[in-house]
Amino acid sequence: MESEEKNINFTKEAFLHPVNLVCLLVAMVSALLLNDVGLAPNAILAFTFGMELIYLGIVPRLPSYQKNVRLKKEKEEQQQGSNEKQIFYRLDPKSQKQFLVLKHITKEVKKNFDTLPYSSKGMLGHIQSKMDDLLSTYLTLLEMHRRYEIYMNSEVEDEIRRDVKLQESKLDDTDSEQLLATGRRRLNILNKRLKKFDVAKEKYLITETHLDTIEDAIRYIYEQSMTMPNADDVGHQLDHLLSEMEETTNVIEELDYDLFPAMEDMDKELKLAQLKKEAEELQSETEKKVRKSV
Repeated sequence: MESEEKNINFTKEAFLHPVNLVCLLVAMVSALLLNDVGLAPNAILAFTFGMELIYLGIVPRLPSYQKNVRLKKEKEEQQQGSNEKQIFYRLDPKSQKQFLVLKHITKEVKKNFDTLPYSSKGMLGHIQSKMDDLLSTYLTLLEMHRRYEIYMNSEVEDEIRRDVKLQESKLDDTDSEQLLATGRRRLNILNKRLKKFDVAKEKYLITETHLDTIEDAIRYIYEQSMTMPNADDVGHQLDHLLSEMEETTNVIEELDYDLFPAMEDMDKELKLAQLKKEAEELQSETEKKVRKSV
């Protein structure tokens, strides 16, 4: 708990507080608006910066403020932990095992890091933080991978392909220009829906690559943590290791932004298919009741 508290930068938290940022913004805007009014802008800025220094010098050191910041951080961590638990329990047993194995490896890495010189603790803490981020990303990607797999194994794609062939056949047998225009519009929509499946397959492979990359990165860190017996070489090795971690994290973060739009489209497509199935079942039941009543 003490190590976590030491990692909290109370001055930074105080500076980034919404009320403080709004006050600074108001002061800057006021100074700009009064730019032509003598020394007013300088007076506003001087007063604002003076009050800011006093604020940052006093508030971050107040026990009540530090307590509130700690409670806020703990609440955020609990919420994140709760979300991760929900994701974990939605996974299939194989994926759960993959995550637990990787989590165990990260714990072993931290044990190995505990034996390294105290002078390296700052960099070690940063690497461990990166590992925790990668582990959290790994869990999210496992969930995304599962959902893409469900999408690809559904009958929706085959059903759309059948609709495409049927619509193409109807167009071949239609002479009416109005019906042709309407039919082509529907065919165009169906083909766009089919393209979503190609995108989903691509994203599915991307998530697999991401998962492999994270596994390789954490296993590489584990191997490195076991081969640092020479204290003189620890700093250089950790610096190289940190560069590797930064590169892995940046690549994954950049590519992850492209995954979620396709995920939203996938959910909409599955909901559409479910609604269509329910409508067909309702129509079938209605027809059966009508036949029985006749």
